[in-house]
Amino acid sequence: MFRIYFHRMNGFERSKCCYILSMFRRAPLSVRLTLIALTVSVVSLTATSVSASAAPATVDGRCTNMSSAPRIGGSPGATLGALSNADLDHELTLASNAGMFGVRVDIDWSGIEAVRGRFDWSNTDRVLAAVVSHGMCPLGIIGYTPAWARVAAAAGDSHSRPADPNTYAGFVGTVVQRYRDHMNLWEVWNEPNIVGFFKPQPDVAAYSLMLRAAYQKIKALQPNSTVLSGGLAPATNNGVNIDPTTYLQQMYQLGANAYFDGFNLHPYTYPALPNDPSTSSWNTAMKLWPMHDIMVAGGDSAKQIWLTEFGAPTGTASTAVSEQGQADTIGIIMDAVLGNSWIGPAFVYSTRDAGTNLADPEQNFGLLRRDFSPKLAYGRVLDFTSGHPAA
Repeated sequence: MFRIYFHRMNGFERSKCCYILSMFRRAPLSVRLTLIALTVSVVSLTATSVSASAAPATVDGRCTNMSSAPRIGGSPGATLGALSNADLDHELTLASNAGMFGVRVDIDWSGIEAVRGRFDWSNTDRVLAAVVSHGMCPLGIIGYTPAWARVAAAAGDSHSRPADPNTYAGFVGTVVQRYRDHMNLWEVWNEPNIVGFFKPQPDVAAYSLMLRAAYQKIKALQPNSTVLSGGLAPATNNGVNIDPTTYLQQMYQLGANAYFDGFNLHPYTYPALPNDPSTSSWNTAMKLWPMHDIMVAGGDSAKQIWLTEFGAPTGTASTAVSEQGQADTIGIIMDAVLGNSWIGPAFVYSTRDAGTNLADPEQNFGLLRRDFSPKLAYGRVLDFTSGHPAA
């Protein structure tokens, strides 16, 4: 709770606040979880609305010149934008209390500019203002394609690739112009190596043109920004999707690595654990090391691999894991971030369950249940961030 108003305090008040936070971090985990549970009750009773017109704070050290300390963020998914002001405040409060430095936020072109030249920023403004007001750094993922800009072969789906990469880059530039005083972490699209997010089919050359156009636009407007390639999903070379290692190798062959400051992977392995040796033939988390080798061979040893989604679903589905399994999955990835300086910030997918149907894995990735109560993994993240503060 203390972090919410930290940016509004004077020096003396901040000193007191830091002291309280330090005491909180030193308390046993059971005590901290009890305090958070009490905070949940208070927030649910006293949550105030987040003004859509509230101006976020200017970009500061949370988002620039980041230290080598491991940083854990949250990747709530598109459902974040559908929350009421009270629920948005509630979820972000608990994310901040867990020690998350940042939140990955969808900036959906298909919703913002559904009609060419007409922009509706209201909901995006609201969400981004809320993230910054909670003392966290927003990472903006810029996608998806409105009907008027889609490639003809996939005109019926917003997950179509744009027909013209320069049209997409034009929207990217509009986004950066609007938010460059408030955020400087950008992700160019999401999971372009699978057909689900890059219809009619994944195409490394087509994505590389998008990435180049977007990168050049962002850097012209915000030279000190960090631009990530779109996080690659687990996949195999099956004629439809492209294995992330293959995809990265082809990006380097095309010279597309010149247009990202950090490579980006989504190392899901559920229901197996990320370090299960019996899964080495397909385990996406284990591919981090050969991917890093590709980057080093390509002259990019100084660039990190960011993880803008990782986690595992609980529930009753065949691919679900137990709460302990979810906590262990997240803990193994966080330990990899701690132990390898070339792995950058990692964002847990997701902060809160998207629904209450236990049979649907997509509704059960949260560190929090839908009613905001914490799962075991929430405590695992809190314990990690308390022991390895990113400030």
